[in-house]
Amino acid sequence: MKYFDLKIYTADSVVADEEAGFVAVPAYDGEYGVLAGHEHAVVAIKSGLMKYRLKDDPEDSMRRVFVSDGIMRIDDDGVMVLVEKAQAPEEVESNAAKEKEEEERNMKDMQKSAMEFRNIEVKLKRDIQGMKG
Repeated sequence: MKYFDLKIYTADSVVADEEAGFVAVPAYDGEYGVLAGHEHAVVAIKSGLMKYRLKDDPEDSMRRVFVSDGIMRIDDDGVMVLVEKAQAPEEVESNAAKEKEEEERNMKDMQKSAMEFRNIEVKLKRDIQGMKG
């Protein structure tokens, strides 16, 4: 199998800078796959699942990463992918669990605040009734 240089960059990190045999990105008109020797192109990437196989990866394996919108440039130097964010599926699941936990904590805080508000409201009504009587 022939290989090409694959560079995957996010706004704050280098996800990959290695030789690869295959890459596929989610494009607006479907999945766009690249092998060594592919014609030059610039492809708009939409958020979704990107797949790639590095030189030392087993033939039957595929690395996966969720990417945000971005672009992919294919030229004689190889393939460069520029996206705002890229996360492994495990990270996405972990982040979703953290967000759910945070949301549940916020809900409990809001319920507690609403209960405290009702208690203060009842106390004020009693105080007002006491002033009138």
